[in-house]
Amino acid sequence: MPRPSPAPAGAGRLAGPADVLGLRRMAAGLNLLRRPLPFLCRLRREYGAVCALPASRPRTLFAFGPEQARQVLTGAGFVSDSFRHLRLPAGSPMMLLTSGLLRLNGTVHRRHRQAMQRAFSPRYVNAYSDAIVRFTDEMLDRWRPGAQVVLHEELARLVTRISLATMAGLEDPVAAERLNDKMVRLAAAAGHPLTALVQVPLPGTPYARMTRLAAEIEEILRALVADRRAGGAGGDLLGRLAGPEGQEGERLTDDELLGEAYTALCHDSVASSLLWTLVLLDQHRPWWRRLREEVVQVAGQAPPTPATLARMPVLGRVVKESLRLMPPASFGVRYADEGAEVDGCPVPRGAMAVVSSFVTHRDPATFPQPLRFRPERWEDARPAQHEYFPFGLGQHNCIGRNLALLEMQLVLTRIMQRAPVVLPAGTVIDPVVRISTVPGGTVRALVTAPGAEAPACVPISGSLTELVALPR
Repeated sequence: MPRPSPAPAGAGRLAGPADVLGLRRMAAGLNLLRRPLPFLCRLRREYGAVCALPASRPRTLFAFGPEQARQVLTGAGFVSDSFRHLRLPAGSPMMLLTSGLLRLNGTVHRRHRQAMQRAFSPRYVNAYSDAIVRFTDEMLDRWRPGAQVVLHEELARLVTRISLATMAGLEDPVAAERLNDKMVRLAAAAGHPLTALVQVPLPGTPYARMTRLAAEIEEILRALVADRRAGGAGGDLLGRLAGPEGQEGERLTDDELLGEAYTALCHDSVASSLLWTLVLLDQHRPWWRRLREEVVQVAGQAPPTPATLARMPVLGRVVKESLRLMPPASFGVRYADEGAEVDGCPVPRGAMAVVSSFVTHRDPATFPQPLRFRPERWEDARPAQHEYFPFGLGQHNCIGRNLALLEMQLVLTRIMQRAPVVLPAGTVIDPVVRISTVPGGTVRALVTAPGAEAPACVPISGSLTELVALPR
């Protein structure tokens, strides 16, 4: 299809492609479901920092520039409502599971956030360091030099176990495996293009799978909530929130706890971030070696702690750059309320606004050579909050960012200490968006021995090479 002539921006009008009969907006919706990352990058190249469909009276708005992203994510005229595109029945399991912080607004959102924010402060999450390292060691005990592991599956299982232990005090590996499997399949079903198109639970449809899996996960989480209610306060998040006095200042109902527990247990963002960091390190071997050298010099073989991490600047730069290039939530959606506007242009109530950290982080004015993995840029880079926001921005920023960063750095350090990994020949990586950005197929990694010279770097193939400028 030939590129449409862009509608010029003007007073009260945003730039955007011509949209006869709404066909362009329908195509945009399909592209967001099927191939969002290339589609969003192309829109940014063709129409600039902000564009709309239709340009004269936007129903879909794309805010790509840092300033435009700030206006949407922090402006009073936009609200959060995750999964609004799905017509979920009130009280249904999927509605209950997704009725946490990412859907709430106003005073209810503030009440929930106040109830949870203390439990996610650095002081509290640092207490989970020993558990994170212990579960990581159990994973690495199974890894043998010369063997291959299915990387994302291993990391997802690990982070699920960590989440269950830190959020619900549950350390049973069988229960963790069961819940991990259901959550992975639920994310795939909810993110399937057909789920938005066929929103009835017909047998065999992704919507039906989503409905069934949500009910099964609700049952598991209700049992966890009941257990924490009966057992009184504990050191985990659910224990604090379910305690008789509402330890964190607020007492949430069982249904409210379900939504927040599901939000807290959604592990794929940490697992995917770990995977992309290991992939980028493999393809940039000088940084792979620099990180391993820092780990050896600073941590040795001792289990890392938050104090150890504070003395590892290379690790910090690697993680920041990985989150810049491959943020776990590559794009998010807000909805216009009364008084919404961007760059002084009114946005009609109900219009959908798409903000993409994946695209904004590729702004060359903020990050020179934006498609390249350059951790050295963080030696002096000081981007504003609206220029670099891998964990979101504004009142709906990720409340679990401190725990996510701690997990990432501890797990990466332990892998480099005990079982550094590289990618074998023939690796194909096609990123897809299923709530988080994850590989579309199986990605295997070759385990190497600590201290051994790693095999030569082998170029990978797949659509990742279109999104990141990898060395050749």
